[in-house]
Amino acid sequence: MDFVWLLFSFKGRLNRARYLIVELALLAVWVVALYGSSFLVSSPETSSWLVAIPMIWINMATTAKRLHDRNRSGWWAVAVFVVNRLSYLYYGLFFGLSFGVDISTAREMLLVMFAVVLSLLQTWVVIELFFVIGTDGPNRFGPDPTRTAPVAAVASRPEPQDVPDFLVRRSGPFPPGARG
Repeated sequence: MDFVWLLFSFKGRLNRARYLIVELALLAVWVVALYGSSFLVSSPETSSWLVAIPMIWINMATTAKRLHDRNRSGWWAVAVFVVNRLSYLYYGLFFGLSFGVDISTAREMLLVMFAVVLSLLQTWVVIELFFVIGTDGPNRFGPDPTRTAPVAAVASRPEPQDVPDFLVRRSGPFPPGARG
């Protein structure tokens, strides 16, 4: 696998499984970098920005490729990024995790409505990126990533006559002629 393409390029398509693997790896690197930098450097804020810039780039590139697999423009990755960051800021504000701001009762209703909208947008992002299957076959962004196989894998496939009949995939739930 070409890791430079996977992590830094905005071209091509990325299926759900690879996208999930990259996102989990980014999360692990982020946690290690943030907690590790607090022990190693005198200014963790500076070192966190040094880690954040490449992490944001990698996240945007892989999200754009995942959106390409859904036949959507990679520019939607910017909207995904904005929704995610607004959610983090909002929940930090609302729960007082990072800002310690006291919320007055006059603003509570607006904040709750904003939370509902952000939650709906976050739900859409998660469903779109992690659960919905990409476009079947090639699209305007490239070939189907689930159908491209290495040449060695294609060459080592058994011929149809070598496969037992019970392993052959049928188009429906019943074998031919056995409809109930």
